[in-house]
Amino acid sequence: MNKAPFVDGYLAYDDIGDGPPVVFLHDGTLDRRVWVQQLHAFDGYRVLNVDARGHGESSTPTTEYLRGDDVTALLDHLGLASAFLVGQAMGGTSALDTALDHPGRVAGLVLSGCGTSEQYWQSEFVVDLLKRQMECAFARDTDGYVEMFLRLWVDGPHRRPDQVEPSIRERCREMAMHTATQHARPNPVMPGKAADTWNRLSDVRVPLLGIAGELDCTDIHDMLDRIVSTVPNAKLESFAGSGHMVNMEQPERFNEAVRRFLDEVS
Repeated sequence: MNKAPFVDGYLAYDDIGDGPPVVFLHDGTLDRRVWVQQLHAFDGYRVLNVDARGHGESSTPTTEYLRGDDVTALLDHLGLASAFLVGQAMGGTSALDTALDHPGRVAGLVLSGCGTSEQYWQSEFVVDLLKRQMECAFARDTDGYVEMFLRLWVDGPHRRPDQVEPSIRERCREMAMHTATQHARPNPVMPGKAADTWNRLSDVRVPLLGIAGELDCTDIHDMLDRIVSTVPNAKLESFAGSGHMVNMEQPERFNEAVRRFLDEVS
């Protein structure tokens, strides 16, 4: 494990390979282990796999911060002018925030299963489970909190838990439990967001690939469609038979799509 220090802590990251840098940014509640099937799949590129603050082996935040600023702090630590950013869910919103607030530092974007950092939830499935998850949090029911997370973002609205590959569910449960037990605080410090993200999408001038699992929730599909239809140089790829965790459910196809995108634009 490598560490990129900042004022009140550090970001933990992996640094693998040589070539144009590609930063992988993980889902909220999970950690950089979601990318284990991507780490060695990009020969000719430098893969940087980072734990966000409050996740994995990185520090728990104690002061206000912006996730986009943390991405550029990692690049500064490594002496890199810019990088490609590959983000899933929260990681995708962090990548897009970086492109909006630090456009010169981003060479291209892959956004999987996300909107902007100003995401909105309207579907009955998501709203109900988010409510139940918060109820578990207030009751300090960690097992229930993690199970609601898995129902939302691993199973999704179209599958029962027993219809998802058990090893994927268990890997996500382990990561989510680690976050909930190691980083939870009574008064957590939440990150700030880039401002006015939806209205600024047309300012994103780098190539962008959106990735959506067919079985993900309607809100994700709506937000990704909105991003891809607004960013000038963007395209969308849908993964049939996959839910939210596309990179874990269909790693070979995911890697092929990302590799093809990187080779085309680098």
